[in-house]
Amino acid sequence: MAQSKYQLLIQLADEKQQAAAERMGAAQNRLIQAQSRQQQLHDFREEYRHRLVDSGGKGISVMQYQDFCKFLLRLDEAMTQQTQEVERCTQRFVMERQAWQMEYKKFKAYEKLLQREIEREAQKEAKLQQKQTDEFATRQFWDRTHGG
Repeated sequence: MAQSKYQLLIQLADEKQQAAAERMGAAQNRLIQAQSRQQQLHDFREEYRHRLVDSGGKGISVMQYQDFCKFLLRLDEAMTQQTQEVERCTQRFVMERQAWQMEYKKFKAYEKLLQREIEREAQKEAKLQQKQTDEFATRQFWDRTHGG
């Protein structure tokens, strides 16, 4: 059978779905990194807060206490910004995953069309073979019965 009209579409769709998969993977990696930074900030803030509590129990100056509090506020701001970054990365990942799913569905649909075309061609070929076999058998029967 000659090259199917669907093979080029399948190739293009495959390239598109692979590119979409790469974008989705990159978005997922950015999300994982953002979540990791968020966790690191959280852990550091908790550690720093425990230091403040421990230092407060031993006695610290008002100036040291104010410095601790200012730094905790900056950490809280950084955590808020990182939470927003995680949300942006999550939205981007979801969008890229949906784009990949759409491209993958197209790719699979073209593959299915090609498979149907192959099956139709096989059925046509089988019918043609059967017709030729029937004609040959009919000719042989005719020749045997009519002395040809």
